Order: sequence, then structure tokens, then C-alpha cells
Amino acid sequence: MTEDLSWLPDLFVAGVPKAGTSSVHRWIADHPGALGSAEKETCFFADTDSHIYRPGANVRGGWAAYRPQFALPEGPRPRVIFESTPSYIYQRTALDEIPSLPGTPRCLFILREPADQIRSIYRYFRNNWTFIPAEMSFAAYLDAIRAGSHDFGGNELAQDALRNARYLPHLQAWRERLGTERMMVRSFDALRADPRGLMREVASWAGLDPAFYDDYDFPSENETYVPRSRALHRLNVAVRARLPRGAIYRSLRGLYRGLNTESGRTAGQPDAEEAETLAALRASFAADNLALARAFDLDLPGWAMPPADQPASTVP
Repeated sequence: MTEDLSWLPDLFVAGVPKAGTSSVHRWIADHPGALGSAEKETCFFADTDSHIYRPGANVRGGWAAYRPQFALPEGPRPRVIFESTPSYIYQRTALDEIPSLPGTPRCLFILREPADQIRSIYRYFRNNWTFIPAEMSFAAYLDAIRAGSHDFGGNELAQDALRNARYLPHLQAWRERLGTERMMVRSFDALRADPRGLMREVASWAGLDPAFYDDYDFPSENETYVPRSRALHRLNVAVRARLPRGAIYRSLRGLYRGLNTESGRTAGQPDAEEAETLAALRASFAADNLALARAFDLDLPGWAMPPADQPASTVP
């Protein structure tokens, strides 16, 4: 008997980290025609050498561990079943497996301006986690990446942030497997400027009724925060790594954030030195961004585009 795989996702939000994918996941999951995975990031198609790899819940072990992520309701199948693991854009296993799944799923990629994305990676893994040392400045972090002098706790997203922000090679590899119809690439800028317009576009492309978003309120999810006490933060990271995801986890997370965090929006403005570092980093990606815009017909204002006749370069 052929195994029933009709519950497998029709849609993957497959990239990139720190580009609003948690909010997008929530916005799609709130649509009455969609069913999101129990965990936003299942990491089921992760590489074995990735820090997000879960030995007991990976495609190499079969579908049994993936099926509980999708609790289908009684009655007709939802129009769209989906999950959102933004690291998939960099995972070889995801690239090998997802395009050939039954049902020919689609993949959505949301890109953030590289310098801003790298800084957000830095702040997230420094403030929300402990992969990047609290005493390490942004400039020192970039120097450590270039020198390969720090393993950042085995977190390859932190280690490879400069290379990962060269989006074009990754997206070209996905386009070769998916084709153009099953792939959508949009920017974080567009998401922030017009979330309603973007989500109506995503819904239509994915097979959902776009009218749902006409009066939707677009709540935010998974914003970077800044801990008030680093000692309490280290304890929080150690404890939450051992807790199963669910109501208790969410309740304790809310309690902790109320006690020991402040919004990254208000506490994370760059000082003069960091702003200078950001400007230099942004300029170093300019030619790559131009090639990206041309290859995927994207409007990327503010991504430090060089003149049209300037040759493409690689990121340091």
C-alpha cells in the first residue's frame, strides 16, 4: 500500500533568517484556509552538520516524526499546509528534498538588506541567545567571521553570516530545482512598507483567498530583545533548551521577557562607530545586490547599488 503523504506541506517559508519570517508564518497561519506546523521552525530538512539538526526529527529518519507537526482538522484538507524554517535556504538537504516532494510545494523567500540582516543575526544570537559573546562588538564579530577565529558555539548562521548574505547563489540553486512558478522572492522592505499588499500577493500565489487580509491587523512576532541582566539571561537560555514547546514554554517565556528584557527597537540603535561599520559593510555588498536585483527582477532601494557598469564582486 502506498503511504499517504497528502498532509505534507504545500508551502515552505524557506528564507531568510531575521527577515520577518516569524510574522509571516503567523499571518499565514491565521488564514482560515491554511494550516501551519505546530512549531514554526520544524528544521526537518536540516543538514546533519547544522546546529538546527534534530537527530530524532529529520527527513533521513522517515516521515513519522514530521507528521505530528500537522494536526489536520476533521473534514476537508486545508487549502494550504505549510511550515517556516528560514534556514532552509542554506541547507543542502532541504534543497535536495523539498522540490521533489509530492504535491510540488512552493517556496517563499524574504530577503533583508545584507548589512541589516547580518547585524540582526549578531544582535539576535548575542541578546536572545548566548552563541555570540555579550562583550563582542559588532566590528569584532565581523573580524572574527573573516578570520574564522570563533566557532560561535557551533552555530553556522553566526559563523557564515557574511557568506549567507550573498543571497544570489543560494536562490539560483533553488530556482534550478523549483523553476520560477514555484518560487517567490520578496524583500523585507516591501514587507514593512506594505504588509497587506504583500500578504495579498502571497495568498493569491499560494492558493488562498487574499481578501482575508483586507482587515487583518498584522501582529509582530519574534522580535530581537535586549536582556537587562546577562546572568539571568544565561539561566533562561539553559532552562528553555530543556523545556518542551507548548503552553508552559510560552507562559514562562512571556514572564521572563516581562522581567528581564527590553525591546531591541528602542535599545538597539547603532552608535557612531557601529553606524560607520554598517555603512562600510553595506557598500561591500552593493555589486552583489545589483546582480541579485537583475537576476530576480527585484526593486531593492537603499541596498547601496553601484552604477550599472560596475562589475559584480564577492563579499569579503
